[in-house]
Amino acid sequence: MSKLKEQLMNDLKQAMKEKDTVKKNVIILIRAGISNSEKENKRELTKEEEIAIVRKELKQTKEALQIAEKANRQDIVESEKLKIAVIELYLPAQLSEEEVHDILIKLNVAKTAKMKDVMQLMQTEVAGRADGSLVSRIVKEYLS
Repeated sequence: MSKLKEQLMNDLKQAMKEKDTVKKNVIILIRAGISNSEKENKRELTKEEEIAIVRKELKQTKEALQIAEKANRQDIVESEKLKIAVIELYLPAQLSEEEVHDILIKLNVAKTAKMKDVMQLMQTEVAGRADGSLVSRIVKEYLS
């Protein structure tokens, strides 16, 4: 059993003891995503694949938050913010803008390079540690 799945199982037990329904439901959702993916692939997932599933849940929850904010549904907004806080517990620490920019500088990329090539290079360097839209924005600023 992977470290993440173990942590999820322990946290699920704790959330149930504490009757924390938000945390319990989020953990169940993440565990289901991992389990379904393992069944599809017929193998244990790598750490990176598990993190990708957690990121996917985070992205979907953030989208739901935006929709709730546009619809002026404060009850849903609060619920989604709580879910986001729980999901973020299971993600590795994210790189800051400065750290992403420093990595770009260290790679010594020419200002005339193509965006696609630089993004591929950056993704291998920051895989799972930085949001893709943040990396994209920083690369665009650097190349322009």
